[in-house]
Amino acid sequence: MLIRKIAYIFIAFSLFSVSLFAQTNLKGTIIDSKTNKPLSGTNIVINELQRGLSTNVKGEFEFENINKGDYTLLISFVGYHDKKVKFTIKNDNNYIEIKMTPSIVEMEKVIVTATRTERKIEDLPGQNEVLEQEEIESMPITTTDGILQSIANINVNRSWGIFSKNASVTMRGLDAAQGVLVLYNGVPLNKTAGGSINWHMISPDRIERIEVIKGPSSALYGNNAMGGVINIITKKSDKAISGDVRVMGGSYATLGGKFDLEGNTEIKGKKLYWGVSGFYRQGDGYIIEPKDIRDTTDVEVYLKEARVGATLGYEFNDKNKIEVEYSYYDDKRGDGKQVHFNDGGYVKYTTHFVRAKYNGELGKFKIEADGYFQDENYYQFTEKVNSDGNYKVSKKYQISQDYGVWANATRKFGEKNWFTFGIDIKQGFMDASDIYITSTDTLMRDGKVQSYAAFLQDEHRLFNDKLKIIAGLRFDYARFYDGSIHVGDPTVNTGFEQSLTESYGSSDWTALSPKLAVQYEIIPEVKSYISASTGFMPAKLDDLISSRKISKGFKQANPNLQPQTLTNYEIGFNTRPFKKVQIKVATYYSIGKDFQYFVETGNEVDGQRELIRENIAEIEIFGAEFFFQYDFTKNLTFKTNYTYNNSVIKEFDLMDYFGDDITDKKISEVPWHQTFAGLFWRNKYINATFIANYVGEMYLNEANNQIVDDYLVCDIRLSRMINKSFFVALDIQNIFDNVYIDKKQRLSPGRFILAELAYKF
Repeated sequence: MLIRKIAYIFIAFSLFSVSLFAQTNLKGTIIDSKTNKPLSGTNIVINELQRGLSTNVKGEFEFENINKGDYTLLISFVGYHDKKVKFTIKNDNNYIEIKMTPSIVEMEKVIVTATRTERKIEDLPGQNEVLEQEEIESMPITTTDGILQSIANINVNRSWGIFSKNASVTMRGLDAAQGVLVLYNGVPLNKTAGGSINWHMISPDRIERIEVIKGPSSALYGNNAMGGVINIITKKSDKAISGDVRVMGGSYATLGGKFDLEGNTEIKGKKLYWGVSGFYRQGDGYIIEPKDIRDTTDVEVYLKEARVGATLGYEFNDKNKIEVEYSYYDDKRGDGKQVHFNDGGYVKYTTHFVRAKYNGELGKFKIEADGYFQDENYYQFTEKVNSDGNYKVSKKYQISQDYGVWANATRKFGEKNWFTFGIDIKQGFMDASDIYITSTDTLMRDGKVQSYAAFLQDEHRLFNDKLKIIAGLRFDYARFYDGSIHVGDPTVNTGFEQSLTESYGSSDWTALSPKLAVQYEIIPEVKSYISASTGFMPAKLDDLISSRKISKGFKQANPNLQPQTLTNYEIGFNTRPFKKVQIKVATYYSIGKDFQYFVETGNEVDGQRELIRENIAEIEIFGAEFFFQYDFTKNLTFKTNYTYNNSVIKEFDLMDYFGDDITDKKISEVPWHQTFAGLFWRNKYINATFIANYVGEMYLNEANNQIVDDYLVCDIRLSRMINKSFFVALDIQNIFDNVYIDKKQRLSPGRFILAELAYKF
């Protein structure tokens, strides 16, 4: 018996050993058939064994302990055709490279900004837009704000091209001073000091997607979101290492270069990704003054700008990750006036920006937390000869800081309900000084604003997802404090009669911002919606603390300014009547209250009228927008949109003030009509994009007695990849050389040509 048992054990051990000896591993890589880029996260299943796994960041996979024989691999990846590959394992060295073919079916776009959770854009009520990286790269643009000109109901004012000191971006019939919240990877860029952002800081080459939410969005985002929200999301690599180096040159002696280096490494199932980038650009510019009013002090504007930045992220697992980023920006731009100094008048920005993000899960809650810090140092040097022949030189220093924390949590109840809540805490600071070199004047002012907010949002779906309801509510509290002004040794330059030091008392305000939006799917191809929402925009720190001369007269500070509010009622529909056609239509009616305007006090300072900004107006906006897209083929697309806005001051209550009553006048700097059209053609020889932007007439001033003429600008981009590594592009902006005069009565640059060469790896 003992001998028989030993024999059985020996036989079993021998069979097991043979089995182990016969087993081997299967390795491989999944890549894109066109670009040869690895596809991370591709699903692979061995059909006969029902064993599956996903590729790593390099597109690699490995099955261990597989017996020799014939097998079938089933491969699937979103946006690509499923693939079935038969494979025979014969020896110990088994490797296979599989190329996946992109699906010609357009992937459904998703958007995060609208609800702080990832949703298909077609499932959300409203006129929301997403511009993907491929479309952004095909646009003939030189700045990030230029991309937005292709979106219905966005008005971009950059009339001096790349030589503009900055750009204003507005939505839905509001003027350049009103609120659009601009986010960068989910954190705000708008400065408390003046509400604006520095668009030059963001290189278009770094952008993966831009998400646009139109209409008041303060129920989720609070201040500055009165007109809408723009979220710029930068890209990150899924390769072990990749990047590109670019050089460019063009009109007005414009020269520049860019670099971008990124990596993604998997360490024991965890991912570490990083990126460094930078750019430099300079140009001699052109004379912006019209020829008939130029004098010897008018010279070419110019620019010199540079940015460097770094990003570092770590994914603990599929549910938890952290990311940090730092960037530094330095900029100098001439103002077109030179008397004695070599550089003439100019402005200079130096900015430090830091952000940190955490995404994770805590029990049944999905968590997102963002922190940010932005420090901007602004310097302005001015020299000019006034109309009275006096030569004046002055300097302005301004430090503005903004920092804060945003955190929100989302929980899903059942299969059809998502509940989101969160907090938003932020601080803004401004310290400014005006120093006159040709006189004794010194003017200093500073102040701070703190704000706290809590918000909640409920998203619900009914009747097999045909009916979607989003309701939100946010409460904001803000406090202005530590405001002061100091005037030393004044002359007529500042307008003050004597030296003074004054501290402003603190003031506070609150805002309640509700939103309700409902979408109903009439048929799968037609989705209609209706919404009502309220947004607000707080007073700018500059208006709260600054008393000084401006072009209109002498401006008096008003530390008691309250927020402006806008309530919007909207109805629209989005439809795909045919596979190749997409149509979007919306009409809206907005009522604005407590809008801020300059009014006259009845006093004079140095012979000029004294002005103060007050919450004195109510406005009314009737508007509509239309979008149409037709895909002739997967590589040839036509897009067009049209916007109409009738923005009127409905009531202008002068109360105890003086000046003209502008009731029933149109809001200045708002074009009544806008149109965009673009043709995008992608082929194996050369990619070509042709776009046209029409901006209609608008009033230059509040009295409505001056009109800025309409204009049409056409641009084209030609680009091509060579040998999978070299990229060349030619941009021609304003190809018909239509030189127009902007709202500041200055000239546009006319035709602008820029060539670019890039090496990608």
